[in-house]
Amino acid sequence: MQFAEYRFFLHHADSIFVVSKENKQQNSFMKKIIMALAFIAFTVGNVAFAGEKEIDKKVKQAFDQEFVGAADIQWYRYDEYTKVDFTFNTMHLVAYFNNDGEKLAVVRNIHFSALPLDLQLGFRRNYKGYWITQICEVATKDGTQYRLTLENAERTIKLQSDESIGWEVMAKESK
Repeated sequence: MQFAEYRFFLHHADSIFVVSKENKQQNSFMKKIIMALAFIAFTVGNVAFAGEKEIDKKVKQAFDQEFVGAADIQWYRYDEYTKVDFTFNTMHLVAYFNNDGEKLAVVRNIHFSALPLDLQLGFRRNYKGYWITQICEVATKDGTQYRLTLENAERTIKLQSDESIGWEVMAKESK
């Protein structure tokens, strides 16, 4: 083979190699895209239907009557109750219903300033050096409770109060 023929052969061989390499890259890229799409579809499908049980009509009707206009509704069915996460009047709420459709509780996160004044003062007086990691209001047929989770460097404390009677320690955990 003469040098010119050899160069021509090498040039075409490189072209064939490049084309072949591009096809392999395109095939590899397409395989990756297909795998990614399949993974996303599988994940979304699992999240959407994970542990999903049929929601009782009584529970749905009770929820729909109580929270007309609710949005972003997510249902979680358990053996003894149903939990519903949703948005109502721009507030994120969590409602709990028993299997007969009776509302057990509605929970919402609140700001410290939304606590009754006596509870604010009791916290400031008795829990200096703690920071609040969670505050929520729990409304039941028996009244309203407030719950706080506090932390400092050594421990976590969970408090509960009925109306504005004062704080009661529910749990203490060392870190």
